[in-house]
Amino acid sequence: MGRHQHNYRISINFDFDGWIRQRQVCMRKKRLFFLTLVAVTSLLCLSLLAVPVSADSTGLTVTPFEAIELDATPGQTITQQLRIALGAQSQAMTIAVDVMGFGTALNGSLQDLTPAQDTSSYSARSFISIDNPSFQLEPGASQNITATITIPANVGDGGRYAIIYIHQELPAGQAGAGTTSAFNIPVLLTIEGSQLTQTGKITGITTSAITSGQPVNILTNFQNTGNIHFKVDGQVTVQNAKGETIGTMTIPLTSTSIIPGDTRQLETTLTSTSVLTPGTYTIDSKVTLADGTVLDESTSTFVVKTNYVAPPAASTTTSSATTTGTTNQAPSLGSINLIPSSSGMLENSDGSIFVSFPQSATIAPVQVSLESYDINQIAALPSGITPASTCFQVEGLTGLLAKNATVNVRYTEADLTAAGGNASKLKLARWDDGTGWTVLKTNVDTGLSTLSATSNQMSIWVVAVGSPASSGISWTVIGIIIAVVIIVAAIIVVLFMTRRKQAKPAK
Repeated sequence: MGRHQHNYRISINFDFDGWIRQRQVCMRKKRLFFLTLVAVTSLLCLSLLAVPVSADSTGLTVTPFEAIELDATPGQTITQQLRIALGAQSQAMTIAVDVMGFGTALNGSLQDLTPAQDTSSYSARSFISIDNPSFQLEPGASQNITATITIPANVGDGGRYAIIYIHQELPAGQAGAGTTSAFNIPVLLTIEGSQLTQTGKITGITTSAITSGQPVNILTNFQNTGNIHFKVDGQVTVQNAKGETIGTMTIPLTSTSIIPGDTRQLETTLTSTSVLTPGTYTIDSKVTLADGTVLDESTSTFVVKTNYVAPPAASTTTSSATTTGTTNQAPSLGSINLIPSSSGMLENSDGSIFVSFPQSATIAPVQVSLESYDINQIAALPSGITPASTCFQVEGLTGLLAKNATVNVRYTEADLTAAGGNASKLKLARWDDGTGWTVLKTNVDTGLSTLSATSNQMSIWVVAVGSPASSGISWTVIGIIIAVVIIVAAIIVVLFMTRRKQAKPAK
């Protein structure tokens, strides 16, 4: 067989120009995708950086949280503004603002009186109206309210009193259920040009149980029988049956004023180094105004049935927040007897420093005092923090509170000068003997020149300037780094694709 040779020709038609055009379209789409990704990512990072951080992320706050104490003339109209804010991490709530009658418990804690209970002729409840008595508050939001106080032309003599009660309004059927937030703002008005009467009487003197080894508390009940509010202090003397003085004690100045008609229980503790033998002892209690004017003096007796020995005197310690070898003993600026069943407010005379203790903050009754403190004697603050001007100490609490208290400080011109005129640099710092200084998350209200922070521990406090060096994660910095990395990566990809576009394939 002969060999046959077959020739085959394969023809391939390739549209090279079309392929180039298709590649260009694809590259444009990819480039557009990456550029869009860069733009979206950058916008997201910038939006995160623009989100403000709330100084108080939880809870309801009222600024200023202090008594409204004013001089007023008959026929005058006065307005007072309050700001109510809700923390960013709280749930939305409906807030109600009610004007109530002014009442107090024996320990001085405020009590809201309903219209039916508010029968005092010194009531200012009907004088006050609120422009926005009920509103919805969203997390991180705040609302200003205005209280208008209209003084009648025929108001009469003395003082007038009410409470602005700011609270969470629960849905129908849930009254009293769960945890609610509430604030009492006392209103104390003095009618200028009227006859002011400061009188009072002691209505009873008692003691706690006489148990050897346990302190003996002497309780003096004092009623304001005048027509104006005032603070009182006093002195208690105890004598034995022979007329010998075995103890002289001071009644500290009340932290809040006693309003007309109300009774305050004034407490002091018997201090005696001698053994009290069985017998009858006489108590002489004298109540005075802050200027020493005697309002009333009365006596009572108590009986010791078996030998009484006083408990050992508490040792005096100097906090290690002071510099070495230096003590810092300062006069008390105010005091309050805290009891678990009531809230309380500890403040100095001008209200520039006040500490709000919620109900059940302590598990047992305790006397707490506010004292001045020499800022030159404190230990060094953390790196990046310097002391301003204001410094004080809260004494009487040896452990942690069961609930956070709110510390409010009206910063001074000297504090602001230390911060270079920038109030946002001001912080509240608290001393702890175990860990040193803690710079707390501080809410700064420049409109009211107020700093506030919450804490379950009371000690030495200072207004400071700056921010401590942080070892924690900064999400702002991380966001910037991520944005930069993405932008750089996208630019590299775009440049690479552009170069490939410019490269000509071999024919």
